[in-house]
Amino acid sequence: MYGVGNTKRLRRTVGVAIGAAVLMAGTAGCGGSGKAAGPDRAAAAAGGAVASPSGIPGPGPERLKALLVAEGERFGPYEAGEPLLDEPMSEEYETRPAQCRPLTSLGKAGHTAQAFAKASVPGEWQAIDTEILLRSYRDAGAAAAAVKSLADAGGRCAGGYTEDRALVEAKVLKVEPVQAPALGDEARAYRIVTQDVKDPGIALYKYLTVVRSGSVTLAFRSDVIDTKDFGGVPQEIVAGQWEKFAKGSAGGAS
Repeated sequence: MYGVGNTKRLRRTVGVAIGAAVLMAGTAGCGGSGKAAGPDRAAAAAGGAVASPSGIPGPGPERLKALLVAEGERFGPYEAGEPLLDEPMSEEYETRPAQCRPLTSLGKAGHTAQAFAKASVPGEWQAIDTEILLRSYRDAGAAAAAVKSLADAGGRCAGGYTEDRALVEAKVLKVEPVQAPALGDEARAYRIVTQDVKDPGIALYKYLTVVRSGSVTLAFRSDVIDTKDFGGVPQEIVAGQWEKFAKGSAGGAS
């Protein structure tokens, strides 16, 4: 996955009609917590009664899947693709030291359901590839704990670590917080620099963004078959998935 010359699954992606200015208007800071209104916050601002977020369970598997971008949905240059054969950020992935694991798998945080997809530009093998992962937790407190573990790992593992994903072992050279989108109840974003598995002199880039809304986390991991720093998870992908999730959440979970 990390070698420039490695074979990579061709991924297609989603985009959104929401402009980049809408997505980033007011930021969560460099890896900080977002203050934008999520479904619960929006209801509160409108004067509606909102139950204690810690007591609201996340949606089940079918409902969560309905909140995920579907194959063929398209916004801008991106199009949603068929589900991955293997789940992104799998809890089977390991790191050394173990405290860095949330950067690879969000840790073993005890999610109750998940749904995932992939995204890219159709027909462009060297375009940015993005994995999208939605996870439900037993309540907002459990989801917040998952995000906290990510934040802790982002600080403790800034100097690098070793990542073991499937049959590939890679050296992560550096982890840096970057501007997170102002979405949901909180958000974190990181730039992860890795060493090429074939040529130690080559550095590659990945970006990770995680948004939490109540008892659900929305994770986005992007990379590209190139040595260029592509600047982050495409805003269209984050905005497209967020729009579908927010609209679906407003209709109620089942």
